[in-house]
Amino acid sequence: MTFLLGAGSIRIDVTVTQALASSVEVRVSRAQGLTRMFIGRRPEEAPVLAGQVFSLCGFSQSVAARLAILNAANLPMPAEGRSAAMAGLLAERIFETLRALILHWPSLLAGAVAEAGQYLRRALTASQAIIDDAKAMRTDHISLTANTRRLGAAAARLGIPEDDGLSRDGTACAAIFRDIEDDRTFKGRPPDPLTAGDDAEVIAHLCRDAGYSILPHLAGRVAETGAYARLCGASGSDGPHLAQRFMARMRDVRLCLMQLQHLAKGQNDPPELMAGGPTPGTGGFGAVECARGRLYHQAEIGVDGKLCAYRILAPTEWNFHPAGPFVETLLSSRIGAGESAARSVSRLAVLFDPCVGFKLGIRDVAHA
Repeated sequence: MTFLLGAGSIRIDVTVTQALASSVEVRVSRAQGLTRMFIGRRPEEAPVLAGQVFSLCGFSQSVAARLAILNAANLPMPAEGRSAAMAGLLAERIFETLRALILHWPSLLAGAVAEAGQYLRRALTASQAIIDDAKAMRTDHISLTANTRRLGAAAARLGIPEDDGLSRDGTACAAIFRDIEDDRTFKGRPPDPLTAGDDAEVIAHLCRDAGYSILPHLAGRVAETGAYARLCGASGSDGPHLAQRFMARMRDVRLCLMQLQHLAKGQNDPPELMAGGPTPGTGGFGAVECARGRLYHQAEIGVDGKLCAYRILAPTEWNFHPAGPFVETLLSSRIGAGESAARSVSRLAVLFDPCVGFKLGIRDVAHA
C-alpha cells in the first residue's frame, strides 16, 4: 500500500511464518540534503523556509525553527506571539489528525467517505484561518472563538465525540472504529513516551552524532511519540490495541479543541506544546508537540551572523525506528497471510501515523 504524504517514504517488509510476523524490516528514506538548504541563510529565513519545505505540519515546522533561532540568539518569544503560535499548533494538530485518519484508512468507509470530504474541507478552512492569524503573530479572541467553534463543529460531524464516549453513528470515525473494535491481532504494549524531560539528552545526541536524526535512540528504551504516547494514562489496557490507539487520537483532538477554547478566553497557555533552549556555542533548539509527536529543530549561528548548522528530528524516526515501537508491536503478532496480513499491517501503520508514505511487502515463507 502506498500513499504520498511528503518528502521520502517508508519501506515495511514483513516475513510471515505460520500466520505470525516472524521478522520485520523497516527502512525510512528521506530526501537528501534537506537541512543543507538552511546553511548560509540569515536566521530569520529559517522559519519561513521550514514552513515552505514541508508539505505536512508546515506551521509546526516553522514554529520549531523559530524557537531554535530565538534560543540560538538568546532571545525570548514575545508573549502575544507565543499565544498565537500555540493556537496555530493546536489547530494544525486537529486538522492533520483528522485528515490522516480519514484519507489514509486502508479499508472502505462505506457512505461515510462522501460526507467526510465536505467536513474535512470545513475543518481545513477553520484551521487555516487560525494558522493565518498565528503567522501574523496576532491573537484575535473573537476570531479565534469563532474559528474554534467552526473547527469543533466540523470535527463533530466527522465523529469526534464530546466526551469519552463513542463516535456518532454514520460518521467517518464511527466507521473506522467499527472496523477495528473487535480486532485483537496486536497485543497492547505500554508506550515509553518521549517527553520534554528527554530534550537535553536528545539534543546532545543530535548535535554530536551526524546520524542521530535518521536513527535516534535513548539508552535502554523503546521511545514512542504521538497521541498514544501522550495519552497512554487516559486509556485502559484491556481493550483491543488498534482501538486504543484510535481512541487516543480522538482524545487528542478533543483535548486540542478544549485548549483552543481556553486560549480564545485568554486562559491557560498549554506549556507542553512548545519548548526550547540554548545548545553549546551559538546554538539553540526548539521542540513542539505536533500531530505525530515531538518535533525537534536545532540551529547554530556562525560568526558571520548566518546559519552554519541545522538539524531536524521528526517523530516518524522514533516510531518507525528499525527497533522501535511499531516493529516491537508488529513482531510475533498473528497477522495471517496474504491480504489479511497486508490489511493488519496497514491498519497498524496508519495508527502509528508516519509523516511520509509507506510501501508494504509481505513474504510468506510457506510459499518462498
